[in-house]
Amino acid sequence: MKRGYFVAIVAACTGVIAVMFVALPDSSVKAVQAPRKGCVTIVKQEYDSAKRLKLLQMTYSSYTTTGGLGRRSYWYCRS
Repeated sequence: MKRGYFVAIVAACTGVIAVMFVALPDSSVKAVQAPRKGCVTIVKQEYDSAKRLKLLQMTYSSYTTTGGLGRRSYWYCRS
């Protein structure tokens, strides 16, 4: 491999890595906030269990989800 090609490949890789460090932290570090006061984070299995038992909406509490595809968060909220 010629030295010029090697330098070009290293420069291109360095540029790609620099762009990733600049662009990714803004989108991936955003904290997920509760939908309202009194909500706590739960795991997907607990949400699915409540859904199967038809307990998503009760008198003094409810289960809810936030976020889009791939970034869904599950919550248990008390009134």
